[in-house]
Amino acid sequence: MRYFCKLKAIIYILLLSALWGNALYANPGELSKNCNSVSADEKVTGNKDVSAKSLAYKQMHLGLFIHYTYAGKPYQWGSTLWADTSKVKSLDELADNLDVNDLVATAVSMRAQYVVFTTFHANMNVLYPSDVMKLRLPGHCSSRDVIRDLIKALKAKNIKLLLYFHPSDGHDFTKEDRERAGWNDGAPYTRWNDFVNEFFGELLDKYGKDISGYFIDGGLPEQVDATRLRKTIIDRYPESWIIQNSGNNPLCADFSANEDNMVPPFPAISWVRCQRISGEWWAKINNVTFNPEMAYRYTIIQASVCNRSGGGTCWSAGPHPGGRWEPGVRTFCKDLGSFIDKAGETLFGTRPGKAYITKEGQPLLGTQYVATESPDGKKTYLHVFLPPKGQSIELRAPADKCRFKSACLFSNNHTIDLKQTESAVVLTLKSTDHWDDLDTIIVLE
Repeated sequence: MRYFCKLKAIIYILLLSALWGNALYANPGELSKNCNSVSADEKVTGNKDVSAKSLAYKQMHLGLFIHYTYAGKPYQWGSTLWADTSKVKSLDELADNLDVNDLVATAVSMRAQYVVFTTFHANMNVLYPSDVMKLRLPGHCSSRDVIRDLIKALKAKNIKLLLYFHPSDGHDFTKEDRERAGWNDGAPYTRWNDFVNEFFGELLDKYGKDISGYFIDGGLPEQVDATRLRKTIIDRYPESWIIQNSGNNPLCADFSANEDNMVPPFPAISWVRCQRISGEWWAKINNVTFNPEMAYRYTIIQASVCNRSGGGTCWSAGPHPGGRWEPGVRTFCKDLGSFIDKAGETLFGTRPGKAYITKEGQPLLGTQYVATESPDGKKTYLHVFLPPKGQSIELRAPADKCRFKSACLFSNNHTIDLKQTESAVVLTLKSTDHWDDLDTIIVLE
């Protein structure tokens, strides 16, 4: 019995060690091998279209998540308010007063590659004219076609549009609407799924060719026929990204998202991180609480995560009606955009670095440096967040055992002294150069 208890203790310790290792750097050689592994969708399906879709999604590093909502009934979390804190009186008032051009200009200022927009939120009040909604749930669609206006404005700036969709939103309905839509029917919820797929099919037929993907919130509980929902999307537009919040049901979703209020030490994840920058997802009575410097660094660490699925970081802020934002939102976006500009090719178009590997769970706070690399792997972009005391920084030996021939500062192309041994790489700045407080980017070739 004593031997059995000791054996259980050893197994327990080993399991804890494995779990702890997920949050830290593992063996560099092993991590390098994992980074080069074939993705699950390619291995299981061998589908070239799926692989192409994954590759396109992996090019996404920075997004803006827009929640612009009208509940139309008492809702515990509230919904979008006017800047003077007065309530929006109707769905049409909300739709008619969205300043699309200002929204797009804000996305441009932060250099967003894509925008996620709430087609509807609680109680399924949709921001475009819908024949299905007029028939099934009268009063739940706007007269203005906000989605079409967004498509036009975002296309002009080469920004992709993803639509937020909540296929299990029946729990937020009034009793009468739940009965109309079939939410209360019980398994297999045939009427509810008929309604959801009819609604979604109409949306796809109206906008599908102009929409890059769909962000599914609320999970995929038993009320939702996940396989049928995927078929509704993929049969029409197979290249669409299907992203599931807080999970990844392979019967429906291609990719996963984490939508929460991140706290220190800000761990990196392989999923897209959706993070609000103020006290709520939509505009109410809040100020920005996430500074653009930390947002920039987190965007970079997300780009460096081994086996990242794509999407990077999607910073969230909702506008007030009438082209207003909560205090600090415009400055956040503008400042983040200026930092992104300085990163340039060391962020957009890159893949996670194989010489210096960031594993999922690596905390941003306390991390001295991370790395991305060029698509051909010939350049490693080292991002130094925490400057050393002097002019020299000592790096670990490259995980992929590469030998660097040269090093220079990305900002001014000044040469950096490079010394590499079997156990370390030492980089030394010229006496006239200095470390950047935010991010010193070094190009290693």
